[in-house]
Amino acid sequence: MAIKDNFGNPKGVIGKLMLTGMNWGHSPMAKWAFTQFDVPAEGNIVDIGCGGGFNIKRLLDKSARGMVYGVDISDVSVEKSKTVNQRHIGKRCEIYKGSADRLPFENNFIDLATAFETVYFWKDMKKCFTEIKRVLKSRGKFVIVNDPGDPNKHWEEMIPDMTSWKPEELETYMREAGFIDVQTIKNKFMFGVFGTK
Repeated sequence: MAIKDNFGNPKGVIGKLMLTGMNWGHSPMAKWAFTQFDVPAEGNIVDIGCGGGFNIKRLLDKSARGMVYGVDISDVSVEKSKTVNQRHIGKRCEIYKGSADRLPFENNFIDLATAFETVYFWKDMKKCFTEIKRVLKSRGKFVIVNDPGDPNKHWEEMIPDMTSWKPEELETYMREAGFIDVQTIKNKFMFGVFGTK
């Protein structure tokens, strides 16, 4: 499998290498993003499309008594996330294989849902946003963090099934799913879209 085929669903040795690279390469974006929203000190938190697990680790560090879940469609990502967060697995952390359109949680269970650099690969955005709203508690937060997109569609031409989204497009999906207080915070290199159930 070629490198370009591993972005949305990492597999095999190349996928493992890619996840390590993503953990480090996405670190500046994650550091910025975590200054833009509050992580609850307790409650249930999920990182959707958890990839290599570094953002799960950050969520665990910021939520002193919270339970943090990771969900990813890739077996390699689930394995890597469990390794990175091994000391918390079975205590304050669980990682599941799954997708944004079918989350393994009951209704009104999650306090905060995050999606870092993953919505590019969601096939049915309306279904995914509706599913996230389903699992969030009343006043629960949904946070999407992305780079600013590719106006020339260079990445989309190289990477199968990738769609670069503009902040206003993601805001529209949030509002259509019924989220309120929807807003975007951005700088030159990255943006966050925030909504409340």
